[in-house]
Amino acid sequence: MSTRDYRIDRAKGILIFLVVLGHLLARTSPWESPILGAPMYFIYMFHMPAFVFLAGITAKSNKLAERVLTYFVLLATVLPLMWGWMWIFGLNPDYDFLRPFWYTWFLLSMAWWMITVPFIERFPRTMLVASLVVGLFGGLLPILDTELSAARTMAFWPFFVIGKLYGKQIIGWAGSLAIWQKLGLSVAALAAVGYFYLDQVDHNWLYGSLNFAHFGVSVPEGVGLRLIVDLGAVLLTLALLTWLSNTKDTLATIGKHSLAVYILHGFVVRGLQPVLDDSRTVLHDAVVLLICVALAVVWTGVLSWGPFERALRWWSSTVTGLLLKPFPFLRPEDSDRRGGHGHRGGRGRRGDAGYPGDAHHPGNSYSEGDGPDRQGLGLQPLPGVGYQHSPGYEQQPGQQQSFASPAPAAGEPYPLPGSHEVPQNNATYETTQEVPAGAAQRAMRYRRLPVYLSGDDR
Repeated sequence: MSTRDYRIDRAKGILIFLVVLGHLLARTSPWESPILGAPMYFIYMFHMPAFVFLAGITAKSNKLAERVLTYFVLLATVLPLMWGWMWIFGLNPDYDFLRPFWYTWFLLSMAWWMITVPFIERFPRTMLVASLVVGLFGGLLPILDTELSAARTMAFWPFFVIGKLYGKQIIGWAGSLAIWQKLGLSVAALAAVGYFYLDQVDHNWLYGSLNFAHFGVSVPEGVGLRLIVDLGAVLLTLALLTWLSNTKDTLATIGKHSLAVYILHGFVVRGLQPVLDDSRTVLHDAVVLLICVALAVVWTGVLSWGPFERALRWWSSTVTGLLLKPFPFLRPEDSDRRGGHGHRGGRGRRGDAGYPGDAHHPGNSYSEGDGPDRQGLGLQPLPGVGYQHSPGYEQQPGQQQSFASPAPAAGEPYPLPGSHEVPQNNATYETTQEVPAGAAQRAMRYRRLPVYLSGDDR
């Protein structure tokens, strides 16, 4: 039975449609039009923060080098192709190797965010606070703007961290709201859009790509406006999540293939740019809006075709694999095969058995973080070090035995529930303690009593 959460896919399907529509409308100089400006404020207030939030939910720290390098491979593939494509249509590609061109900023920012995933897993509270501070105050830095997508990476990082830490709980909470609560949240979200639209807030704030110096505002004003923009994005994202059902449909399929749609739609938009640039001079703004909506529907559906996604992933994974081939220590799957825990039937290469490959996957092993799950960088305890060797620790039934935690010696079992005395020969305990009879339901607590009652622990 599939455990895939189609609410995430359906949200991505809606958001990738808004990405395509927003980029089509952007070719028509929409911010100057009351009719086209309203949907642009609606789209740009939340579509990328929401996308980043969903990306945080699905982000993982295993195979980290491969995941990060994949985004760099896609970036290095798209940029020269886009430059050549625009040259064909007589457009200015605006070469700059320090500034990702147009929509490719997201690929570079995803690489930066993925690098932080192990730290988010290991230090969740610290990274949450750090992301909020960086997101609100990052605009203070005068030297970081569109270079290396630094400003957007900082501005949208809180959404990634919150998605990673609390995304699934937030989706569950939003879906459990009563109908009147969903309506109230939606009205509040639309009211936020109305405020930005009617007050004509500078739309460049919505891009998150510029620092405070560009807007000529003081630090309190810049931080306050950044906070207001983020709160609007939160309201709209929550409003979207409240109406999603866990249903596999066309929208979910589009969302599942959103990577291909995102990368390929840029070529479609730039190909249509010569027509869209002059559309408002010959057509009414309402007609232009309807044409852009129709084009977005058609091209979102076409580009979500499965072979496009498979071809794109094959290319990125193939190139990434070739680049990582000289560095096997960066490819956990190679370690798995050496340890006999490969992905194909659990069979490894001959002569390489016994290598603990699975235990070295980042985010799946021992660490000492500030979060309750203590999962993060994939650090392994040395033999004789860790929770397994703290006084009073015993392995739970059914738990896999670790090389760092030897099994109790035969003939010295743990006391059964209801017994009166802890065995004297059990080396795990420092002293012998009497345990009241008839307390089977609290047997696990009594097993740990010698730890807390021993003189060394007071």
